[in-house]
Amino acid sequence: MQNRKSTAIRRQQIVDIIRSIISSKGIEHVTISEIAKKIGTTKGAIYRHFKSKRDILSLLIDNIEETLMEAVDNALVEKDPIQNLKNILLAQLTLAKNRRETSFVVIMGALQFGDPFIRKKILKLIQKYLKRIEKLILNAIELGLLKKDVTPKMSAIVFMGLIQSTITVWSYKNFNFVPEKVHSQLWDIYRKGIGIKQAQETTHQEKTKRK
Repeated sequence: MQNRKSTAIRRQQIVDIIRSIISSKGIEHVTISEIAKKIGTTKGAIYRHFKSKRDILSLLIDNIEETLMEAVDNALVEKDPIQNLKNILLAQLTLAKNRRETSFVVIMGALQFGDPFIRKKILKLIQKYLKRIEKLILNAIELGLLKKDVTPKMSAIVFMGLIQSTITVWSYKNFNFVPEKVHSQLWDIYRKGIGIKQAQETTHQEKTKRK
């Protein structure tokens, strides 16, 4: 039992190191030698936990998927889909600030890895995330909070892009930002982009609270 626990801890440590390497140096620097150097162990010790670089990246993607989906689930606390979108945006900015979490940066970096299996797995994760956002936007359209000519799929891509680009920029500045302030500015841009009027947004939130 203790051995299993130690293995899980070591594997998670390796995943965290890979995130750091991809974020700071790029996917090309993710090597067994670099990982072993960062942890302070031997290459043989790494191979005891993973058979190849593909195995390492596969676990990394699973770990990122769990983190992203958990952040989305925890943010869905309202009946209002627009408010839930705002919650997700703030949750992911806060996660980036507090945990130096750069999931979107790591995903884009790992996509550069030429392995078809890894690329397919990443694309599947991105599609899963976008579907969750797209569903909220569709719900907002059905409730009359957005115009019917809004394209849910493209709006979801823009939403993800805002988060990815913002976190990428701040990752180079040691995440020295205030999530609430950045959130307010980003949401204002996104709100206007998909046609949510601030007055309409406030009115619907008040109605939802009364229910």
